Amino acid sequence: MYRLTEFYRDRWAKTTSPNPDVKIYIGAPASPQAADSGYVDSENLAKIIESTRSQYSSFGGVMLWDADSAHSEPLSPSLIA
Repeated sequence: MYRLTEFYRDRWAKTTSPNPDVKIYIGAPASPQAADSGYVDSENLAKIIESTRSQYSSFGGVMLWDADSAHSEPLSPSLIA
């Protein structure tokens, strides 16, 4: 399901959006406490980001919600710019 959804969002960004520069972002909880479900640790998130970036030119980046909680989770070195 994850890949299929990404494909359609990428296709929408390239063919349907009235903005030719539109980007699609991954939204993810910053910690397990930030959401009831959907949290992935930073190491796995880094893998998802890299895979998405290499496959979809409409990829714009990542936003984390409840960043207040993020300090309690260690960051993967690959997520640090």
